[in-house]
Amino acid sequence: MDPLLANRLRQHWPIFTAFAVMLVFLLVDSLLFHPLAERYHRALRNAGTMSSVLGAGTSTPALPPRVFTLLADNSLPAADADAQGQNGQLAAQLMQDLSQAAGRHGLELVVTEPGVLSQQPTGLQVRAHVRLRGRYASLVGFLDDLARSGRLYRIERMGFQPEEGGVHLVDVYVERLVLKRTGVRP
Repeated sequence: MDPLLANRLRQHWPIFTAFAVMLVFLLVDSLLFHPLAERYHRALRNAGTMSSVLGAGTSTPALPPRVFTLLADNSLPAADADAQGQNGQLAAQLMQDLSQAAGRHGLELVVTEPGVLSQQPTGLQVRAHVRLRGRYASLVGFLDDLARSGRLYRIERMGFQPEEGGVHLVDVYVERLVLKRTGVRP
């Protein structure tokens, strides 16, 4: 290498260092921050207005992104929510989700029955009752699946009856909340 060129490169090392740092920041921005920001903006576009669900004075973009995404993923347009509630699609989907979660954990479904559907101005409450037979660890895994599913589930009540060999007969009453979207986003 030419000694004169090497000397110039040594004198301008801060410029090359600044350029390398800039490239690292651009890489981190494009790989980490940009996809997260895009997901948040996509959730805002898809959610419509949630102000009727959250209260008239609530501004939706001020919600934390995870909370807003959870609310948006668990909402339907009001007309679709009413139609799916009336024709039993929401109850069937809840029963399917519960039976799949039970099957993943080796729980035997003894009884499955849909419950009462409650219509409210801001959402629908879909209920179901399942009776499961299995080990306690499997039941904990089942409940953990429900908690991590991204849906708004609530365990209304649960009852245990021990059987032989460490197996339990468990009655679980589950409710799923489906929010209604109304209006258009300003």
